[in-house]
Amino acid sequence: MNTERLIETFSRYVACDSESGNEKRFCELLEAELKARGMTVLRDEVGEKCGSNGWNIYASLDGVGEPILFSAHMDTVPPGVGIEAVVEDGVIRSKGDTILGSDDKAGIAAVVEAIDMLQEEGKPRRPVEVLFTVCEELGLYGALYANYANIKSKEAIVLDSGVVGEMIHNAPAKLSITVEITGKSAHAAVAPERGIHAIKAAADAIVNIPCGYPDEQTVMNVANLLAPGKSNVVPDKASFEIDLRSFDEEILARHVAQIEEAVKTACDARGASFDIQIKRESDIVFVSPESPLVARLKAVYADIGIAAEVARTYGGSDATWIFKNGIDVINLGIGMTDAHSTDEHITVEDLENTTRLVYGMMRAE
Repeated sequence: MNTERLIETFSRYVACDSESGNEKRFCELLEAELKARGMTVLRDEVGEKCGSNGWNIYASLDGVGEPILFSAHMDTVPPGVGIEAVVEDGVIRSKGDTILGSDDKAGIAAVVEAIDMLQEEGKPRRPVEVLFTVCEELGLYGALYANYANIKSKEAIVLDSGVVGEMIHNAPAKLSITVEITGKSAHAAVAPERGIHAIKAAADAIVNIPCGYPDEQTVMNVANLLAPGKSNVVPDKASFEIDLRSFDEEILARHVAQIEEAVKTACDARGASFDIQIKRESDIVFVSPESPLVARLKAVYADIGIAAEVARTYGGSDATWIFKNGIDVINLGIGMTDAHSTDEHITVEDLENTTRLVYGMMRAE
């Protein structure tokens, strides 16, 4: 491994602005660098669907044996313009007025350095595919709209989690629920008794909708309670949103029924009506801890001296849509710390170990 080159590559990538929706320059940079390494590169034109001026990048290298896919996202959260990486005492940070962008350009840099290592050594490799996506931070949109017909791999690695050695094999189904309550307006000073108070009905319902962890498989949150209008008018409209995630479909359905019952009971008591819209954002991701992919990852981790363990997360990643398209996928921790903040950083050691891991998984068995 050429650590100096790895740091330079990572620093060059984070210096190329690519906040979500504005990834074009970084897409162009990556296309050129992958082509320079002899990869077949295709543009996956998803930008219009995602609200981006960029596109997904699919690239591949020939090899022997079964192909493997590596995926990371190209977009960053704000403030991500004018990033300058600084290396101090083995830690890479920004200058402090921006994020760093290790989420997720550390993963991309590791993939590129691993390809360089294999090509320089001339050692046998598996067929390698990469999928670098746009607009992950806005809702996994690049992966959602990706053209999976390009991809031959049945195994994939996403490089987009925090703790090195943590292998995310399980993620929950996620529902976004919007509740709209309709009451009746009336003058709040002259004839309040003629009104039906939509906010009161919403509040009664929310009291009976749990937040946090209602059980060991589920997390829920209520947010965005809205009721625009004047303070001297009984509000006739109110709405709120619920984020609901569960690792168990039966439990998920039970919580949906509980939400519907809480809203119905509250509205019936006050004479209000309601509408509930449920949007399924993602399905459950589950790759067996006994799968060949996990076994191979553990072996490679062991070779570089890291004890790896499977884990689950309530958070989302591009792994959701890769799995949805019939590919076993593990989301790996790569050492990004305090992501989405100006305190974001990553150690050189973690960047090196991520590269070693990617290199090991690319090697022909």
